[in-house]
Amino acid sequence: MTERVRRIPSGVSAPRPLNAALGAWQAAVVCLSTVDPVTTELVRLRCANYHDCGT
Repeated sequence: MTERVRRIPSGVSAPRPLNAALGAWQAAVVCLSTVDPVTTELVRLRCANYHDCGT
């Protein structure tokens, strides 16, 4: 297994307004129910790749 490398250094965070906006956007996206299954799967795969997740 390869070693994971941090994409963002420890201790770095986004400004509060950006964090709040991203949180609101993510909460709205979770509530969506009209996204087709193909798009849902593509997003799931992209997120798994981005987060170095094996699912």
